Amino acid sequence: MPRVRLLPPACLLLVLLGCAATPPASLFERLGGPAGVSDLMGRTLARAAADPRTQRSFEGIKLSPLQQSLTEQICALAGGGCRYQGETMARVHQDLHIKPSEFDAFVEMLRQEIDRGGSDARAKNELLRLLAPMKQAIVSP
Repeated sequence: MPRVRLLPPACLLLVLLGCAATPPASLFERLGGPAGVSDLMGRTLARAAADPRTQRSFEGIKLSPLQQSLTEQICALAGGGCRYQGETMARVHQDLHIKPSEFDAFVEMLRQEIDRGGSDARAKNELLRLLAPMKQAIVSP
């Protein structure tokens, strides 16, 4: 009878993990990829443009190009493989005089729309952590 040679346990574990492991989905993918993030931004922007707490900052702004730019920015931040080519947040918002209350209202709408879109709490929190440092560049002193 031929002799069967067994792999050492450590090698067997590596083989099993290597075969079973698939790379984790990026945050961008978990948010729904291009279509999901575009939809999320479209819903959030539509609400913000109509909400009395935030509508002032959206007057005269074309929402469709803004939606595309924000989708690209989130794609870049969240591991979707995009390269954001828009302006810096400080440059875009410098003349808008965004108040902290306006910023907070927008974030609240974004959170609600993420929940409505079906993303899990982990994805929502990861995205919000990525976006949080932008507050300083967006809100006027």
